[in-house]
Amino acid sequence: MSEDELFSNKASNVYGIYLKILDLLKEIGPFEIEFKKTSIHLLNKSSFGGVHPKKKWLDLNLVTNHQIEHEKITKIEQVSKNRLHNNFRFYSVDDLDQEFLALLKESYQLMC
Repeated sequence: MSEDELFSNKASNVYGIYLKILDLLKEIGPFEIEFKKTSIHLLNKSSFGGVHPKKKWLDLNLVTNHQIEHEKITKIEQVSKNRLHNNFRFYSVDDLDQEFLALLKESYQLMC
């Protein structure tokens, strides 16, 4: 699957949110992008984030070792003793606030 295929038939704001997340990550450090069938994995040695484009919004799973409290969290799943997937739902680039940037950086550094 390619980036174009994952974002085809999605609202333009969805791709804009994804691009903004990539811009924020570039400020944090080097990372890799791995395209899957229905999602995109963000990697720093190991996967620290999962991007899930939807019709009108973007879901992003951040991997952490604790539960995140944030107004954009829709679901938290414990995947192992010390790993949780915290699902954010974003409708606009304006949703990517400073608090989210700090959490993104924390998740990135956890997977070094």
